Amino acid sequence: MHYSKKRKETVLKKMMPPNNKSIPQISQEEGIPESTLYTWRVKARVIS
Repeated sequence: MHYSKKRKETVLKKMMPPNNKSIPQISQEEGIPESTLYTWRVKARVIS
């Protein structure tokens, strides 16, 4: 499944301070597989 850049950015912000939500929690809330969220986080860290 393809997610828009804006959706990815919004979800990634939930992982960062001050929100610091866990990936399993975000996965359940957003309906996005945990594996996808972990991949997004890794890629975001490499870019930063």
